[in-house]
Amino acid sequence: MSKTQEADAEQADSAEMSDYAKQVIRGTYLPHIDGIRAVAVIPVLLYHLCATLCPGGYSGVDVFFVISGYLIGGGIINDLRKGEFSFCAFYTRRIKRIMPAYFAMIIAALVVGLMIYHYEPLKSLGNASLRSSYFFANFFCYKFLGDYFAGDAELHPLINLWSLSVEEQFYIIMPLLMWALWKLRSKAVLLTGLSVLMVLSFVHAELLLNSESGRDLIKGFYMLMPRAWELLAGVALACLPILQVKEKINKTVAILLSSTGFILTIGAYACLTKGSHFPGYGALCSVAGCALMIRYGAYGWVGRFLSATPTVGIGRISYSLYLWHWPIIAFMHYIYNKTLTAPQMLFAAALSFLLAIASWKFIEMPVRRAKKIGFKSATIGLLITCGVTAGVGSVLYKTDGLVDTLHQEANQHRSTEYPRRLVTMETGAFGIAQLDTINDKGHTEKNVIKHLGNKDLEPNFVLIGDSHAEAIQIGLDDICKQHNRSGLAVGVKTCPLSGIEITNTFANVAEPFLTWLQQTPQIKTVIIVCRWNTRLSNADASQKLYRTGSDIPADTSANTLLLEEGLTRTCQRIKELGREVVILGPIPELKLNPGSEIRRRIMLGLDTADIGDTTTQAEFDAKEAEVLPLLDRIRQQGLARVIMVHPVLRNNGEYRGFIHGKLMYHDDNHLSGEGSRYVIGQLYQQIFTANTQQ
Repeated sequence: MSKTQEADAEQADSAEMSDYAKQVIRGTYLPHIDGIRAVAVIPVLLYHLCATLCPGGYSGVDVFFVISGYLIGGGIINDLRKGEFSFCAFYTRRIKRIMPAYFAMIIAALVVGLMIYHYEPLKSLGNASLRSSYFFANFFCYKFLGDYFAGDAELHPLINLWSLSVEEQFYIIMPLLMWALWKLRSKAVLLTGLSVLMVLSFVHAELLLNSESGRDLIKGFYMLMPRAWELLAGVALACLPILQVKEKINKTVAILLSSTGFILTIGAYACLTKGSHFPGYGALCSVAGCALMIRYGAYGWVGRFLSATPTVGIGRISYSLYLWHWPIIAFMHYIYNKTLTAPQMLFAAALSFLLAIASWKFIEMPVRRAKKIGFKSATIGLLITCGVTAGVGSVLYKTDGLVDTLHQEANQHRSTEYPRRLVTMETGAFGIAQLDTINDKGHTEKNVIKHLGNKDLEPNFVLIGDSHAEAIQIGLDDICKQHNRSGLAVGVKTCPLSGIEITNTFANVAEPFLTWLQQTPQIKTVIIVCRWNTRLSNADASQKLYRTGSDIPADTSANTLLLEEGLTRTCQRIKELGREVVILGPIPELKLNPGSEIRRRIMLGLDTADIGDTTTQAEFDAKEAEVLPLLDRIRQQGLARVIMVHPVLRNNGEYRGFIHGKLMYHDDNHLSGEGSRYVIGQLYQQIFTANTQQ
């Protein structure tokens, strides 16, 4: 082939590539990455609007992680190669790029929250604002919100900042690490070091996701260490040489690789669900797909799609769109009571785009282009803004959402006593050695023994159970004071099943408790209160029951059998010690949190006559269909006196949050202080009928 023919062939190949591809190959601008950003943010938006629209849309965040790692890593490497790297310049660019829109959104969320929130969500918003101001939003989510896919995540307007906190934490560490590795004067050392860290991070994620601890699963989702491999994949990709025309890349291979990357990424959006193994190997498709699109996404039909004007346009506003869409959706969920209709979803999407465009045009770009903003002014501006949002957040958090000064008409409908901080007794009191249990945030609590009733008298009963027992102890404490009786609350937030262990829950202190009971003859009555239906075979919870010393089962199919076995054995052993067992329950569960709902309705000017919390007798019977016969069998064997709570709370065959105008529930299943006093007041004589007063 002549030189002229070779030139014509090269020109023809070049003509088949998009303009973006040419720019990519020249190593100047990577506009197709804007297109990848659009491919990342739209699924996230769809998922948050309605998960069924894009079941795996949450993995768009992983695509953002890879892009961020690539761009940040690539920028650092280029500066290191030129000998121009500066920590001050790097962090100035990060501050100007991320912080203006970030803090503008937080301030806007605080303003809206102050107008429409009652004290409870306002306190949570303040806490989130405080921690997000210092880029610890992921720690807030881990500690206070829990599972991203469960609970009321849609009601927290700053929850989306967890991913930005992960990135900011990564930005603090990565420049220092890459600079240190670069000083070894070996590109191989840099790439090898990054690869090793990437593998270690992935292994760490897998270990957390394969743990039986629910807290480990949550940690695997929110924390930097199990997420770092995704960002490091982008950094490692940036270490590879930039594609050059002279490499004569096989166009067919490049198109195949870009197509594979696109299919992998889109496939993750379609195939992943809330229950997927994620973000371990479940995130591999998104990470690998994004890496292939970054590397080869300028070629073929993928390149044409990613470089299309609408795609690039969405990509350019993707950061602002990611910031603003979630608080809009969260506030609308609050206003419309968690459910959005199709028109409401369309409105939320349109408003998200409008705010994103405004944020990009009037906040993002002016600050990024402002050459007068250097490291000093950027840092001062960051500290001031951070101080404002953190200060406001701190005030809201520490004052319980300004509960006593703001929105008092709504805030008066609240339980002020759950959970009451009863005095914890000294280690060794009444022969109790230090007894540990696990609280509902996964932390170990020491010596969780509390005195109920008259503290000047020797206790003759003990309360044990889970969080339902913690709620009932308020009423026991107050009513026993009225009747001059003394007792203890031991190891609350535990399910006392002798010989049976429970995964993903609080510590089982049945054995040490029974040992202590044997050594404490003054205790005549053991009162057990638990939310039994959460441990059944058909329960939604992921708690698995298994015999002590045996393997943990793969499912919960044997839960009901093991629950009865463990409870029966506990009651038998207590009876053998000559003590009486009293089981209370079950407590009726409502359809919603009555206090929160009536506060929400007052804040929004809605009707408060019927708040929709009613549970019918038929619904209660269905919910407790396995529990009631189980407890009845325990009673028929003479192992315990079973005292039902629900008749006390029934009104005209229904269960509601309010009785005689007083709030009986703290949430949808725990009694409030008023509710526990009401229940214990009604049942006191039955509970202590065989336990004569001291």
